[in-house]
Amino acid sequence: MDAPCLDCGEPLAIEMRDEEILGVEPAGMVGYAYGQIGGPPENRPFR
Repeated sequence: MDAPCLDCGEPLAIEMRDEEILGVEPAGMVGYAYGQIGGPPENRPFR
């Protein structure tokens, strides 16, 4: 998927297959999910 950053407009790209991330550009890309994801709260990374 190719898309612009909604904050600064820089290009972002992520390649996935079967729920596996194959490539990310830029390498330090982070994501945000509005809903609760990642299992129980005690197992989720800090966000």
